[in-house]
Amino acid sequence: MPQPKTPPHSKPKASAEANHREDALDEALDESFPASDPVAISVDHESAPEPKRHDSHSKRAR
Repeated sequence: MPQPKTPPHSKPKASAEANHREDALDEALDESFPASDPVAISVDHESAPEPKRHDSHSKRAR
């Protein structure tokens, strides 16, 4: 008696252990992605003091 053919695009059922492993990997990926998140910083909006001008390059009258 011939055995029935499986459709070409069907996958064999994965074992419970393989499913658990895939679920654990997916969860770990969700918890660690994206790893390239920028670090959160707080910005102080107070204005910086004006820089001091040095007259070392200006011409002086002698």
